[in-house]
Amino acid sequence: MNIKHTLPLILMLALATPAIGQETPLPSHRLTLTGYGLYDFHYATGDIGGGALQLAWHVSPTFSLEAGAEYASSNRIAAKLSGEATLLTTSQGRRLTLRNSYLWRHFPQLDLQEFTGALQVGWHARHIQLHLGLCNRYTAALIQRSDGGRGTVFEPMNVMFAAEGWWHNLLTPHAWNIGLRWSNYNDFIIERVANWFFSAKALYTLPKGADLYAEVGIHPVGSLNLTASYDGWFLHLGATKQL
Repeated sequence: MNIKHTLPLILMLALATPAIGQETPLPSHRLTLTGYGLYDFHYATGDIGGGALQLAWHVSPTFSLEAGAEYASSNRIAAKLSGEATLLTTSQGRRLTLRNSYLWRHFPQLDLQEFTGALQVGWHARHIQLHLGLCNRYTAALIQRSDGGRGTVFEPMNVMFAAEGWWHNLLTPHAWNIGLRWSNYNDFIIERVANWFFSAKALYTLPKGADLYAEVGIHPVGSLNLTASYDGWFLHLGATKQL
């Protein structure tokens, strides 16, 4: 699957064609800023601390763009760009979406960098969110070999999936919510399909369009998953503000 040119295509379709079904009003807040601190722990890699910032631009009722960056101590640096189009909206507010994303990651300790392009379909319902897609990944060494070349690995057609379940209805406002997530990726990490994340999430809404959230879970650890003890745990604490 060649997804090199899919983001411009999604952008043109989203701006030219309204979502099928219920009319969705243009959001009163066109920008959403999200920031969080992160803490990862594993006995082999030690403590990893850092943070991330993400900015979402709601271009139209059916299309949004998102950019973000993450810094995780000396372990990794990452940046991403994504676009999401709403293809279908039901009368109950459920949505079918198409997301195209690009992720770059740098591992300073290993002198490696990684480029990933992904295309996903999502279903957003009252208590459940489901995502399924494919991605291509290209990993390259930054250090030149003695023979003048650089080691590279290309991984085509890796499957991405995520399933979330929430206590309260996601389509109506609530002061708080809790949920569970099972996936093989998060905002700045895409694992192989057999390497899973399990996490619990909580949201609390503050006045004036701000939300606090927390996520704690287990995930694969180690450099390229090369570790005797497979799982570590992570904690994310952050806030989202509508601008």
